[in-house]
Amino acid sequence: HPAEPITALHLPAENATFINIPDMIVNIQSPDGTPAVLKLVVALEIDQPEAGLLVEPVIPRVVDQFQTYLRELRVDDVRGSAGVMRLKEELLRRVTLALAPLPIRDVLFKEMIIQ
Repeated sequence: HPAEPITALHLPAENATFINIPDMIVNIQSPDGTPAVLKLVVALEIDQPEAGLLVEPVIPRVVDQFQTYLRELRVDDVRGSAGVMRLKEELLRRVTLALAPLPIRDVLFKEMIIQ
């Protein structure tokens, strides 16, 4: 199979800014009812560099939104690529609401560990 050509969809916007969200470690439920631990490290992609300055002061609000959601998850909710994509979509929805009207382009997973 030939290598897939690089397109604009694969590259960040020309003036994209990436904002790191503090590492999050939360308890989630495993199938047998015992607690499991989810560690999640994410960054936000923003198309407008000046918007990055507006995001920094409200990161605690973003962490709160994420923590509230993550604590309700079960291990089965994040199993497989479909589960990870649903998690990503839900985090993007929550951060978009928390930071409206700032333009958040994506939530990028840097690390995700379930123990």
